Amino acid sequence: MTSRKMVLKTGTFFGLVISGVSLAPAYAQTGDQTGTEKADDNLIIVTAQRREQSIQDVPIAISAFAPKTLQTLAVKKTLDLVDTIPNLVGSNNTSLGSANVYFLRGQGQDESFPTFDPAVGTYVDEIFYSRQNGNNISLFDIERTEVLRGPQGTLFGKNTTGGAINIVLRKPGEEFGGFVEASYGRFDEVMVRGSVDLPASDNARFLLSGFFTDDNGWLRNTAIGRNINDRHSWGVRLAADIDISPDINWYAAVDYIDDSGTNITGRDINLDTNARTGTTATSGNYGKVDLVSTSVLPNGLSAVYPGAVSKAAPGSITRSFNVASNLGVQTGDNGQINLILGYRKVENDFLNNFPLPQFDAFMAFPSAANRSPDDVFIIDNIGKYEQYSAELKYNASLFDDFLNLTVGFYYLKEDNFSDFAAYFAGPTPSRDRIITNATENIAGYIQGDFALTDQITATAGVRYTDESKSFRISDNRPVGNITDLTTANMVTLGIPIDQSEKVWTPRFALQFEPNDDVMLYASATRGFRSGGWNARVNNSSGLTPFQSEKVWSYEAGTRLNFGREFSIAMTAFHVVAKDLQVNTAISQGVFAVGNAGQLRNKGIEIEAFINPTPEFNIYASLGLMDAEYRPDAAEIAACTTPNGSFSVFDINCNIVTPKRSPDAQATLGGSYDFELGNMTITPRASVRLVSDQEVATRGVGPADGYALLNAGIDLMPMGDALQLTIECQNCFNKRYLVATFGNQDTYFNNPGRWTIRANYKFGGRVN
Repeated sequence: MTSRKMVLKTGTFFGLVISGVSLAPAYAQTGDQTGTEKADDNLIIVTAQRREQSIQDVPIAISAFAPKTLQTLAVKKTLDLVDTIPNLVGSNNTSLGSANVYFLRGQGQDESFPTFDPAVGTYVDEIFYSRQNGNNISLFDIERTEVLRGPQGTLFGKNTTGGAINIVLRKPGEEFGGFVEASYGRFDEVMVRGSVDLPASDNARFLLSGFFTDDNGWLRNTAIGRNINDRHSWGVRLAADIDISPDINWYAAVDYIDDSGTNITGRDINLDTNARTGTTATSGNYGKVDLVSTSVLPNGLSAVYPGAVSKAAPGSITRSFNVASNLGVQTGDNGQINLILGYRKVENDFLNNFPLPQFDAFMAFPSAANRSPDDVFIIDNIGKYEQYSAELKYNASLFDDFLNLTVGFYYLKEDNFSDFAAYFAGPTPSRDRIITNATENIAGYIQGDFALTDQITATAGVRYTDESKSFRISDNRPVGNITDLTTANMVTLGIPIDQSEKVWTPRFALQFEPNDDVMLYASATRGFRSGGWNARVNNSSGLTPFQSEKVWSYEAGTRLNFGREFSIAMTAFHVVAKDLQVNTAISQGVFAVGNAGQLRNKGIEIEAFINPTPEFNIYASLGLMDAEYRPDAAEIAACTTPNGSFSVFDINCNIVTPKRSPDAQATLGGSYDFELGNMTITPRASVRLVSDQEVATRGVGPADGYALLNAGIDLMPMGDALQLTIECQNCFNKRYLVATFGNQDTYFNNPGRWTIRANYKFGGRVN
């Protein structure tokens, strides 16, 4: 239950923002925010139910933003959404700058290894991104983003027990036009990006876009005398939108992204006395950087252990190649068939360190004179992940609009290859293996919205999923006994190397619309997250599987819309997750996962937009959660002090607070356009407030609450064609904890940045 202390603290912390929410709207968008708006009331059009609808008519907790709102809230990539969406928490994965960890309503997954599946799904143009690797997507040429909160197991499928992030990219325009943009910022960050619409005829339109980013990094490495956590990335996208006939349209896109960026931990240079090098690090030593590291790993594994040969180059690099195809066929006035094909190939290679400061004593190990204590735990990884998907979807409005039907068939094939070694305080790998794992997923779904009266709509739907998984492993070390990490040893020990599951995930909703401005709904939805295997362990007996996680979510909500001036959306939810995938009951430590009893979470979410005038825009959101673990009787009986195996208990076997589930979060942001002569000036700002939370298992990662400020000013001296911007993200350089391995290895959020930018639009992109 929520304690009186928490209520008082939350009331003080969020009083100002709650006041703002009580006055503000949700979901109303100004006319220039998106190209897919409902003409009469300017509500954004979404595809949360796999068909185009006004957001006012969707009985789902959904946050939808068009580009102008994203700019106001300083959302430049998908990771930035965690500073905006109620009850969404996230960060870069430890060590990997291109992979994001999302927890939504307490549901999430820290692991990026391909035998672990996320709980928050990522979709781009209706194509599922099955891996975390490469999901930190740049949002610069998009139509809108949608964040669907709560399980989406009926229409989106598996691994959406927490929700789904749905990104809709911009399609080619009908007129020649585009934009170019250049910026410079803190850490010598340089970015250039642009996009151009290339219509070939009235029936064939093309789009070409690309970007390049380079910076010098924000973590100072004192051992090698340079900055790390730098990012170098570039990408290109080509899209085609072709009307084959009046009833047939084909949209296809291909993109390639090369992203090099790490997320290495460091220590506060204002506080840390570096006994390892005998120097004291202060902010005056390093100017631009905020943290220090004494690792020598950025020079390669041989710098730590002479003669050692690395699998991957130092750092982290992710290369992704994506193809999307959507063939749409109109079937009369009331129906459409879509064949959606997707292909995604990702290569993620990294050689990174996970410093463990408490192991300074390991300096006495062989070759210790040639390495730093920051290199106690090293992972050397080569990964290749490939997926194919095909979906046949049919939407129709039938029986004089009595039934809106969505039905489809879905197929996903995924093949993953990982060759990785782990070094723990010595030149001999503690783990060195090759793993291949594969998934085949076949599903069918159907959902109908039944207009029982002019005001009441009932929704019923279900998805049936038949999924099979396989796991194979070979040990690169010539050990030669039952501890070898081999498939044969798994079979000898009775550990399954294949899994299969058949799951039904229904959804029920009742919707009441007394008039065009008010909608109320209640729903019950089921979702599931796939099972997998513990692949990071040290011996074959630890290669145990864990089973799938099932979630039921119950919601009641309302959405009030009074045109562009005022709208508000509110949702109350209660989530029950069974067979929760957590680090539990396994002696291999924080890298192993098992199934616990339950996670129960209840809360409230409010989102609001207000536009008192066409020039003045305000956004506000509030998320409240009361999450708790409910271990079963067997787990409670098995926990003995000092506990080191069950993550739902602390060292004394007391039940801990679920990680990444802060009691309260809020965002308040806005912008105002005013004229000065022929120039339009738009100041904008947003603040994000988050209460205390746990960021690690077993209650060993307490993190204080924080407040972040983003702000900027846009100048438009030439109408809509040219925009000059000065802005900052995390303006006061607030640092807060996002991950830790038992207070051994702490990771912080990205530091504050300032940027100056120029954006020039031409042709059809100029309003």
